Amino acid sequence: MSRKLRDFTFSAPIVSADDPHANTIAAAVVAIEAQCGEREGWNRPSRLFTLRLLPGERVETALYPEALWTPDGVNPADALSGLGSSLPPVPDLLLPADAAQATVCAVGFMFEGWMRDTTVALPPDVERLRQMGVRVNHLLPNRREVRIVHAVDLNQRTFHVKRYRGGEAEVRVAGELADNAAGPEGTVSAALARIMHAMRSGEQVLPGQPA
Repeated sequence: MSRKLRDFTFSAPIVSADDPHANTIAAAVVAIEAQCGEREGWNRPSRLFTLRLLPGERVETALYPEALWTPDGVNPADALSGLGSSLPPVPDLLLPADAAQATVCAVGFMFEGWMRDTTVALPPDVERLRQMGVRVNHLLPNRREVRIVHAVDLNQRTFHVKRYRGGEAEVRVAGELADNAAGPEGTVSAALARIMHAMRSGEQVLPGQPA
């Protein structure tokens, strides 16, 4: 695990005029995709990370290598989902917490994958594989390579950055978890929500996690 202090320049739309901490977290997530993703290039391992706010609008990032949380031979998204499913669900009622006072204010996951045009029907043999739970996007000729960063803060606000290879980053922030999201992205968000809530509750979820 590596831990770094970073000063982020906010380059995404302002999240909230009443919550500057949310703006700082959004800036950090955008910068992580740009600096640890786009700048370092493609075909990199998935990265799980936590954020911690420090005085002066600084952010401490802790990156957790796959070896610390992904069993050998397991797809990282599946490993993350398994970790999340082992933790209690997030309660429906959650009192707001101050991100500046938390040892971990957000947890995120950066990964690469393939996206497909969902308006185009899959070939029958590929559709059969998909129905069996097999990932099939990489088998399609019209696939597009994409890098995605999901993050969830301690108040269950979600941050989402998506970049198709060769394109610009798209940024989206939601007020709360969209638990009806479909596919791997929804699975990742749901897992991060549980992981973040467990950390907020004081559980040691990751090796070397700030106490």
